[in-house]
Amino acid sequence: MTLTLHEYQRQAVRHLHSTGEPGAGLFLDLGLGKTATVLSALTPDHLPALVLAPKRVAAHVWPHEQALWRPDLTLATALGTPTAREHARAQRADITVMTHDTVGDLVRHPGYQTIVLDELSAYKTKTTQRWRMTAPVARRARHVWGLTGTPAPNGYLDLWAQVALLDRGRRLGPTLTAYRDRYFTPGRRLPYTQVVVEWLPKKGALDAINALLADLCISMSAEDYLAAHHEPTLIEVEVDLPKDARAFYSRLETDLVVTARNATFSAANTAVLSNKLLQVSSGFVYDDLGAAYHLHSEKILAARDIVEQSHRGVIIFYGYTAERDGLLAAFPEARTIDEPGVIANWNAGRVRVLVAHPKSAGHGLNLQYGGHTIVFTTLPWSLELWEQSLGRLARQGQTSGVLVHWLSATPLDKIVMKALLAKEDVQAALLSYLGRKALYEALL
Repeated sequence: MTLTLHEYQRQAVRHLHSTGEPGAGLFLDLGLGKTATVLSALTPDHLPALVLAPKRVAAHVWPHEQALWRPDLTLATALGTPTAREHARAQRADITVMTHDTVGDLVRHPGYQTIVLDELSAYKTKTTQRWRMTAPVARRARHVWGLTGTPAPNGYLDLWAQVALLDRGRRLGPTLTAYRDRYFTPGRRLPYTQVVVEWLPKKGALDAINALLADLCISMSAEDYLAAHHEPTLIEVEVDLPKDARAFYSRLETDLVVTARNATFSAANTAVLSNKLLQVSSGFVYDDLGAAYHLHSEKILAARDIVEQSHRGVIIFYGYTAERDGLLAAFPEARTIDEPGVIANWNAGRVRVLVAHPKSAGHGLNLQYGGHTIVFTTLPWSLELWEQSLGRLARQGQTSGVLVHWLSATPLDKIVMKALLAKEDVQAALLSYLGRKALYEALL
């Protein structure tokens, strides 16, 4: 299959190639294809390239997208232990992918022609070790490309440290203090100490900053470039379970019973087993007495990554009560769909994270005005619930293409999605999979 970029992505490639600075910024909304754009922009003169990205993006997104868009290039993921990371770097691949916080490995490492800072907003504070370790690596490169959908999550003050990595302080000034004094004025202060806790932009400051960055950074919003009213875009987000959670899943799948933490977790039949296994995937599993046990937080952390990359509201659909409680603990700003007034606040853009069970977001709810991003930490068993959930955002009045992120940690997650896409009975698909697997193992 031959893949081609959209025109707006080709425009972004031209931007990366045309800036007069070593750096360039792509401020593209979630879903506009930043990774595909960067891969397509890499020429022989840009290689070798180093990508610094969040862990899940480094482990799953870049290898997957490279195989689709640039199979002509080699890619190595420098993840895991220091020895494993060094082994990956020693491959001298065209593209090496690391996490933001392991950039310290490169203090004495040969330079790269291009540094890609995937999720540039992770560098919004100069005083962090991450920023200090990345700056000298970026200075040694011929090209520095910064990617983010949320360049100023807390306001324009966040821009200085990010832009300084791209243009070495030319546009916004050599120091944060100089930038702040030029464009901002003190707002709220703490009582007694009078420490400034809020900086307000001066009149015309934001327009002036935007003008300074116009040639360095290109900004594109989903509202402008993703067609609304089309089928939602499904995005699989692969999640790695911790070793103990994988072992729990395998034992339960094979033996139908696990004794751990002074509790028993058993499945009397394949229907119960499929439910238990999906619980393990969610991060929380119920014992035989109905008590919930926490196994991992990987799906919640993956949901956090998605929320941080979206500048509008995000709906997170869960499958189990314990999963909901874990989400609410991880997202203090989250609201549940049954709270009084929450729907009006969501549609007015005042709710950052809305947590809901598919059953509670059924027919008649209009949620299309508060955002265009959905996350399923656990997929629904019912095709009807799946379609109803998508229909909360993918409906008339939606101004953007709807992005549906589904978190995949186990084989059963993929079985559920396959059944939903084929408009099959999910329960029957799960039982068929587990039944065939049991029969196969019995014949061994």
